[in-house]
Amino acid sequence: MSIRKLTGWTASITLLALMAGCSSTESPQDSAKSTSASSQSSSNTSSQETAIKPSIQPLSKSIHAVGEVVSIKDKNLDVQFTVKGTREHKGKGVIKPNRGNKWIVVDMTIANKGQKSKTFSVASFELIDSKNNPYEVALLAEALDDVKSPTGQLNPGDERQGEVAFEVPEKAKELKLLFKPNSTDCEAPASESNKSKTLKCEPIVFKLG
Repeated sequence: MSIRKLTGWTASITLLALMAGCSSTESPQDSAKSTSASSQSSSNTSSQETAIKPSIQPLSKSIHAVGEVVSIKDKNLDVQFTVKGTREHKGKGVIKPNRGNKWIVVDMTIANKGQKSKTFSVASFELIDSKNNPYEVALLAEALDDVKSPTGQLNPGDERQGEVAFEVPEKAKELKLLFKPNSTDCEAPASESNKSKTLKCEPIVFKLG
């Protein structure tokens, strides 16, 4: 075999090897960008999963104050509702709010001015903070002997004063009470009831301080 042919084959093999290497190798800069984007995407997903979802129900533009008597009239409802004040409950014995949280107890009066009995449950009440994060009634606090609930059936002419407790973060600010007098009918599935189409389902909002 001539030296000229051997040199030509060697050059061809070297060229093919270089081309294959270029096509299969990703530059360190591109690899770093891909890893960074993947890490950022994962971080964003984790943050979204752990975030508290804000209340999405529409709120009334009218916000009432503590001590204000609010008359609520509807097709099947004639009620006077008043928020009389709030207090913080530390708990008793082993019954306490979770660490980093506190119990806010809302004192209220409900008067049935209508001609029909009306039942109110814990589902009639909700608390929201400055970021519209919702908080439900703290049933554990409601079971304490010094927290008397106003919920239950109110006959025509009845008036009931009581307290509803909520567990919120210690740093929660600008708390507001949402009173939903028609919560049972408004939250019923459309297949079960058409009452929600004619009822006022927008909650009554009270600023707590």
